[in-house]
Amino acid sequence: MLVLLACGLVVTQSLGQSAGTAVPRAASPVAVIDLVRIFAECAQIKDLNEMIRQKRDDITREGNQRKEVIESKQSALSAFQPGKADYEARRKELVRLNTDANVWFKLMEDEIDRDMFHWTRVIYEQTMEIAGQVARESGYAVVLHRSEFKPFDIEQSVQTLRRFIQDRSVVYNIPDVDITDIVIRRMDAAYAAAGGRKQLLPAEEPPKQP
Repeated sequence: MLVLLACGLVVTQSLGQSAGTAVPRAASPVAVIDLVRIFAECAQIKDLNEMIRQKRDDITREGNQRKEVIESKQSALSAFQPGKADYEARRKELVRLNTDANVWFKLMEDEIDRDMFHWTRVIYEQTMEIAGQVARESGYAVVLHRSEFKPFDIEQSVQTLRRFIQDRSVVYNIPDVDITDIVIRRMDAAYAAAGGRKQLLPAEEPPKQP
C-alpha cells in the first residue's frame, strides 16, 4: 500500500461534492468501499509515493558515497602498522565514520516510517470524510470495507489464505452499492483544487556527512 513523505500542507479545499460525483439515492442501507483501491489509485497517493521513491533514491546515493569513503579508508589502513599512533588515529576515524553512517541510515529510515504513518492517517481520514458525505447524500446508513478475493496475489499457504478470508468484511455486494469510484473522483478533485502536488512539501535532503 502506500508510501509516503515528509509532512506537508494537507488538502485544504472543501471535500464536498464536485461536478460529476453526484450519487443516486440508495436502494440499500449499506454501501461498500475498496480501501485498497483508494490507497492505490487516488492522485495524492501517487504523488506521495513518487516523492518517497525520490527520497529513497537520495538516501541510496548518499549511502553509497559514505560507503566508498569508508572502503577507501579501510584499504588505506592496511598500509599502517597496528599499534602505532598513526594506525590508531586512522582506525578511530574509520570507526567514527562507520558509526556515523549507521546512525544516519537509521535516522533516514525512521523519518520515512514517520512520513508513511502521517500520510496513511491523512488519506484515511479524507476517505472517511468523503465516504460519509456520499453516504449521507445517497441515504446509506453504513459503509463497509470490501476487498477483492485474489488468492493468487498472496503467499500460497493455507494459514495466509485463512487470515485473508477472515479479514474480508464483505463476501458479496451488488455493484450499485460500491462507492469507491465516486470517493476517488471527489478526493482527486479536492486535491487538484487545493494545488495538487504543489501543496506537498518537497523531500528533505538527507543530512550531509559530518
